[in-house]
Parts: sequence; structure tokens; C-alpha cells
Amino acid sequence: MNRNNVRGINRVVALMLATVWFCAGVGGVVLGYLHHPWLLMSIGGFAWYAVLWFRVVVRSQLLTWRELAVPWRVGPLNESSGPKM
Repeated sequence: MNRNNVRGINRVVALMLATVWFCAGVGGVVLGYLHHPWLLMSIGGFAWYAVLWFRVVVRSQLLTWRELAVPWRVGPLNESSGPKM
């Protein structure tokens, strides 16, 4: 399986995306808590999307569909994680 490595400006863009999604998630949770508590559950997805983008930045590799769907099942020491040394 061939996956793209994320380097240079692409890694910076991934970090900015993660930051924006994280801020949107936190802002949504705060607004949901202040105005309508039921929004906490629906807005929490933005923060989860930020976690996925932070994982792209840390691993320097695009995620597979399986890693997007169930990231807790793909361990950090898995054969597909990161470059080989």
C-alpha cells in the first residue's frame, strides 16, 4: 500500500487545519454550554476532526480510511505507522 508522505508546506497546512478544527470544536462546545447544552454532542465532532489532522502532522503521513474510521484500533507501533529506520 502506497501512502503519501506529508512534508514541508503540506505539513504546515495540516497543522493549521488541525488548529482551526480544534478552535471550532472548542468554540462550539463553549457556545453549546452557554446557550443550548444539546449542541455539545453535535459540535464535538469538530474537535475529533482536529485530532485526526494532528495525527497526520505527528506521523507525517496521510491516514488510511481504516485509520479515519477506527483510529484506536491502529496502534502507534503498527507496521504502517511512520517511516522505517
